[in-house]
Amino acid sequence: MYDPDELIQEFKTYTPLEKAALEYGETDSSLIAEQLGIIDYQLDQSMRKTLSKEYYFPTGNGITYSKHPRFVYCPVHRHDFFELTYVWQGNVRQTVNNSTIDIGEGSLLLLDTNVRHSLERVDENTFAVNIMMTKEYFHETLMKQFSCSNRITEFIFSALYRHSLSGNYLYFPLENDPEVRHCITAVLLELKHGEPGSGEIINSFMTILFSLLAREGNCQDAGPSGSGTAPASVVSILDYINRNYMDLTLEKAAEEFHFSPNYLSRLLKKYTGKTFISIILELKLEHSAMLLKNTSLPITKAAASSGFQNMNYFYKLFKEKYGCTPKQFRAAQAPSMPSI
Repeated sequence: MYDPDELIQEFKTYTPLEKAALEYGETDSSLIAEQLGIIDYQLDQSMRKTLSKEYYFPTGNGITYSKHPRFVYCPVHRHDFFELTYVWQGNVRQTVNNSTIDIGEGSLLLLDTNVRHSLERVDENTFAVNIMMTKEYFHETLMKQFSCSNRITEFIFSALYRHSLSGNYLYFPLENDPEVRHCITAVLLELKHGEPGSGEIINSFMTILFSLLAREGNCQDAGPSGSGTAPASVVSILDYINRNYMDLTLEKAAEEFHFSPNYLSRLLKKYTGKTFISIILELKLEHSAMLLKNTSLPITKAAASSGFQNMNYFYKLFKEKYGCTPKQFRAAQAPSMPSI
């Protein structure tokens, strides 16, 4: 077992950004990061600084973490991945779309993608950590674990399927809940060491963590204005699709929920912005990516095992989703892959 005190030592150790802030007296984290070459910022059309997942997830892993920098403030920015901020010690003030949130010790804030937010400067004795997750990680690891409708499933649903999100967050003022801290600690230590089996352990603790949060009554939330709430039936339908997509047809899904195919199709389009077919294809592509990443199965067999018989069509869809060919995707993953 790992020693949790490792994390305290890591939190106390000065990062290059923190050292530069103390040495030069600069308090804008983005300026220091650019000067040090730690991160490259891109400006979107609204001139808000956007942090891309390519810089935080270079190995293709869907979850990682970083200590929140001390001595500096983080100006308004957004990112294309999810961020869970957990305050280990002290207090962190964050502004999310003009709403100020004081994240107390032991509390956490879960931010959706593309949310404009900023953080005030924290002192040397304040320790906070950001657990960052890609949209794919949310989809492949978390969505499939929850079949009942609750605050967490609604958040995941909105995050994965709604368009033009802005301002979606969940804040849990937990006051050092021991079970939550245990899950956070386990995830951080497994991410830190990366031993064999760490992925499975991390996923298990993240599932437990979100299950605990789903039970938590003390929560403040904000969703995208005018988004409405998805009916429990839609969450159930998406869960059913996630579990049966490999050989599922619109007619079969409609029969399962006693809807007409046309009504089910309109329902999915209304609440997800996607057609039934596009949802199925996305899940099949994710399955093929999983096979390419974790096995030595030939690309043609990985495609066939994921429900694709037309290789030209598979290559076209794969490149549209992942921005590279299946061969390039596999080459970017870990070098050692077990045979199946």
